[in-house]
Amino acid sequence: MRSPLFLSARSILSSILLAIAIVLAAETAQGAAWTFIGPEPVASEVAQFGGMALGPALPDASGRVTAIVSDPTSSGRLFVGTAAGGLWMRADATSSFEPIFDAEPTLSIGSIFLDPTTTPYPTLYVGTGEGDGSNDSYYGEGVFVSSDLGATWTQLGADQFADASIGGIAVNTTTSPRTIFTAVTYGSSSSRAQAGWIETQWDQMGIWGSTDGGVSWKTYPLGTFGTCYYFANQPCPATAVAIDPALPSNVYAAIQWTGVFRSTDSGVTWSELPIPQPSGGIGRASIAAQNGTVYAMIGAADGVEYDGFYKSTDGGDSWTAETVPSAALQSGATLDGISSADDSQSQFDQVLALDPADSLADTVLFGGVGIYRSVDSGEDWTFLAPSGGTYPYQHAIAFDPSNPHSFYLGNDGGVFYFDSNAASWSGLNASLGAADVQSVGPHPTDSSIVLGALADNGTALYSAESSSLSWTQVDGPDGGMALFNPLNPTVAYHTFATTDAGPEIAVSSDGGESWIADAPTSALRSALAANDDAGAAFLPPLAADPATQGRVYFGAHSIYVSSDSGSSWTAETSQDLTGGCNSGECAIEDIEIAPSDDTKAYALAMETNTTTVPTPFRLMTTSDANVEVDASYPEGATWHDVTANLYPLVLPADTQATGVAIDPYDYETAYLSVSGFTAATEIGHVFVTHDFGVTWSQADGNPDNEIPPPANALPDIPVLRILVDSGDSTGNTLLAATDIGVFQSTDGGADWTAYNLGVIPAVPVFDLEQNQSGSIFAATFGRGVFEIAGTASATPTPSPSATPTNTIQATPSETPTISPTPSVSLTPTFTPSPTPSPTRTITPTPSPTATVSPTPTATATPTATATPADPPTPTETPTPLPTPVDAAIARQPQNLNFGNVFLGAAPKIRTAKIVNQSKFTVTLESVAISGDYALAPGGSNCGAILGPHQRCSYAILFSPTAAGHRYGSMLIYDNGKKSPQQIRLVGTGKIAKAKKQKKAIVAATSRGYR
Repeated sequence: MRSPLFLSARSILSSILLAIAIVLAAETAQGAAWTFIGPEPVASEVAQFGGMALGPALPDASGRVTAIVSDPTSSGRLFVGTAAGGLWMRADATSSFEPIFDAEPTLSIGSIFLDPTTTPYPTLYVGTGEGDGSNDSYYGEGVFVSSDLGATWTQLGADQFADASIGGIAVNTTTSPRTIFTAVTYGSSSSRAQAGWIETQWDQMGIWGSTDGGVSWKTYPLGTFGTCYYFANQPCPATAVAIDPALPSNVYAAIQWTGVFRSTDSGVTWSELPIPQPSGGIGRASIAAQNGTVYAMIGAADGVEYDGFYKSTDGGDSWTAETVPSAALQSGATLDGISSADDSQSQFDQVLALDPADSLADTVLFGGVGIYRSVDSGEDWTFLAPSGGTYPYQHAIAFDPSNPHSFYLGNDGGVFYFDSNAASWSGLNASLGAADVQSVGPHPTDSSIVLGALADNGTALYSAESSSLSWTQVDGPDGGMALFNPLNPTVAYHTFATTDAGPEIAVSSDGGESWIADAPTSALRSALAANDDAGAAFLPPLAADPATQGRVYFGAHSIYVSSDSGSSWTAETSQDLTGGCNSGECAIEDIEIAPSDDTKAYALAMETNTTTVPTPFRLMTTSDANVEVDASYPEGATWHDVTANLYPLVLPADTQATGVAIDPYDYETAYLSVSGFTAATEIGHVFVTHDFGVTWSQADGNPDNEIPPPANALPDIPVLRILVDSGDSTGNTLLAATDIGVFQSTDGGADWTAYNLGVIPAVPVFDLEQNQSGSIFAATFGRGVFEIAGTASATPTPSPSATPTNTIQATPSETPTISPTPSVSLTPTFTPSPTPSPTRTITPTPSPTATVSPTPTATATPTATATPADPPTPTETPTPLPTPVDAAIARQPQNLNFGNVFLGAAPKIRTAKIVNQSKFTVTLESVAISGDYALAPGGSNCGAILGPHQRCSYAILFSPTAAGHRYGSMLIYDNGKKSPQQIRLVGTGKIAKAKKQKKAIVAATSRGYR
């Protein structure tokens, strides 16, 4: 089960990642080498449907498979797309899987279409970006096409689809050039704690069409697919698109929250189909069409249960309600179905397919959590895995052309085959090295032993001496974070994905071979309840004390500590260390204990816009990490909020922080990694403190946030984790885990070079860990774990102590918290993009000595003279005056915080600037301010125009009309394509109170506060 990622509006610029190819081309081996250590495959995995193990352990499993096509022109040839591990091909039924997409700029696959009519090989169309709506459903980089079985690829729609997810792709193979449709939804960047950040811009959403084989693309005017009431003046995400092969002018599209639509003229016009709509609108829907028969599975708007299953026998003119499949298990759980109490997640796992061997189109397959087949059009269903044999959470189905009614199934455990004649399952994952690893826990001294917490696949143990590349699942289901006790590695810990009942934790006393979860989990949940904790993240953090035997930390809204290796738990502090939401959505994502002084620690809570009140991320430090709540210290450890010290370099409401890394030799030096794209957020990716969080500077090589970044800087790419290499006693050697692999700096972050070393492809790296032998382990989300052998001395640790020394540090003055502003509905002018897009050549180099070559211009389809029928021609919106220019306008800052102002006092004034970062002259049209804010009279030096690379400023007054947070915004309208520019305003109204008596101050001081 995955953590859902609901939507938050982002304004993402389209011209990003342009410097990646240059940076990757400069990569050299540098005398070191990564080695892939698996899992390939995950062995002994137990398939748990609804929390119940069905059947024996699976012999082989892999990471999440999101798309499958079977080639009818060559027996046994199979193409498999994975969530973030690329595209794989099996040449025939006896061959191993081989990756065929590793040289491309993204390995996230959302959809595949195979055109078998071309020669000498069928043509492959690949839509990148997983379209499954979870925190770790990664964004992509457009459509890719190959006419030589993946030997070369041409990138299409680089501008239109950059950083979006293409969850569905349909091709009319009767036209030449081909007519292509894509269903575009949102994609995110994630982290080992699933601190997600949506990277897609909202005007990319919906259905796009191309009538020239993908050279140019058009979208449709707002309103074509109904009104997206979640986001004013923006299209809703498209979750599916399908063409009836027998009636190729009939195109069907599912639009989240608005409905199912049909075009009968190859995409020229669209109309909504008369499928009953639930009152809250539909959620994700899937469609299958064959010979005029159409099926639609409709998910509920909450993304959990299903609203209905419908059939049409007249191409969509009329519909009959059929039955939504479900399966009742002996445990009492029910899979899928129409009740919100069922174990279902319609937003994440949903796939529908018609059996081509049934000419009447009565045989239909559906995959949700379970996998089902109906032979009577959905009136009755059979659950096909009552005895296991496959894995839950289905995403892809492809029928076997050589064995009627048999099919391939892609799910969270990899790819499986169902032989319809024998009614049996077999796994096909022995050579599919596509594991999604959330975190890696190396043995502290033995580099041949590693724990891995795997998304969807539990916790697995690797032993180089006994298992080659195969890892053994030792506990399940979803893995969160796994680590060994650094002082006694016979003890190990791992977390699970948090459930409705709360977080779960397991402890091993035999080096990770076996695990106990019930008692540790019960003790941990009791500690959270006693502290009235609002909840843990979906994948909560753990940290082991490097100096005290048996002490381990757990993060939720507060921090909890066990001094007996997880058997019992108590609150480490009574403070809420988060931004203050009432759920685990803003919970702590990272806890780091200083290797050189275990009393010093950092805690990081994630940003979220998925709650009723958006909350920024929060960064805290403490100098008494070894304190806990007890009779002597009823408040426990004192943590200090250093978030505001990041301002103005970082605005916590405008980006997502992903982790903290402490210099192993100096606890005062630490690095903060940040997600997002600087081109969109205007915020960098790595920040460093040398005084324990008091002051910060940028350490990504791009202190001026140039776009594209300088050649010596990190590319503009989300950074997910930093490792300070203990092999360098100066602390200047850093590794950065990013969405496209690993980068290295040897000067404390001033300069960076690519460090994939020709081995790691452009895959997200969620975790970097180093053992005491200096070996470094990179946990990738999609391609397993890589190791680079080290020669470092042991990481410095304090002398082990059995009993911690409690040291309370005085609390500094409270610093203001930067709060986000509620979203303001904007009304931008909508203009389709019919013009051809240049191919973005940002392909990473697989060889450390090779240079990046332009993307091959392979011909996607054979040359023909036929005229495409009924091309989609969306109506153009009239161009407003003045003519829009391609200008990048920077706001400094994006969030303007006025702090506290007493009611009735003189207004407080703050200044905001805008900068024209382009070569064009911008026309400034008007300014609108809302809330308790106003332009200061004569306080602006901005005229009617703003020249290239010029800046101007506005003085803004804040006069609160009531107590509490007062939100507003300033909208600057201009002729830039991203107009209006928004600066969010926040201040706090205060009511003046009488001075406190001296006695109260003395009482506070006597409790240890100043």
